[in-house]
Amino acid sequence: MELRSTPSAIRALLQRDPIWCVYALGDLAPAMFPKTRWFAPDLTLVLHDYGTCILFAVGDASVAEALAHVRWPVHLQVQAAALAAVERVATVTRRQLMWRMGWTRDRSGWVDVARARRLTAADVPALERLYVEGAAAGESPDFFFPSMVDDGVFFGVCEGGEILAAAGTHLYAPGEGAAAMGNVYTHSAWRGRGLGRIATCATLGALAELETVGLNVRAENAAAIRVYESLGFRKHCEFFEGLATAPR
Repeated sequence: MELRSTPSAIRALLQRDPIWCVYALGDLAPAMFPKTRWFAPDLTLVLHDYGTCILFAVGDASVAEALAHVRWPVHLQVQAAALAAVERVATVTRRQLMWRMGWTRDRSGWVDVARARRLTAADVPALERLYVEGAAAGESPDFFFPSMVDDGVFFGVCEGGEILAAAGTHLYAPGEGAAAMGNVYTHSAWRGRGLGRIATCATLGALAELETVGLNVRAENAAAIRVYESLGFRKHCEFFEGLATAPR
């Protein structure tokens, strides 16, 4: 059934597993909550934002009902049981096995962040140029919108008006004590110098007061996983990203 609950009632359910639910916690913020629909008996979220529809599930019991209220196609963030529930009624493509990682606040692998500075809306053109640099190789971040810079936390290592490396947030909800890191990228000509680590540490430093900080990383990206682990992140759970298209 669809829940007509207040954010506080839904928050109590999401806080049972805040790392897995970090994005959903952010969707309780006043600017986001009106864009959401929630379904029980477990918890499935349908979010309409960024010109698309996203489905997130805690379990699998309410997935089928939630799919009756989506706008197709639907971007998925679901674990294996919920993915199977989606596949019973829809076709899933672009399936990608992911890890959700959570920050433990271990700073033993951190570096000096003096070279990093906080990015603002004025830096968006340079940031977009940085991300475009990796597009041909399929390395650039695939979920970035300029509004994220003003709405979130971004740091970069810059030289001569260009950004050499950057890190930031997909989600920043200080009122919910939650953030999800993303949009981490280093220009191919400047790799191997620790610049991405500097930008990531600076971003984490700005998020240190939040209770829950998570990130997504592709399961096969062992190098990135090792870097994040060295910065204090730990694997929390596997899940799938994918695109569900309406049944014919």
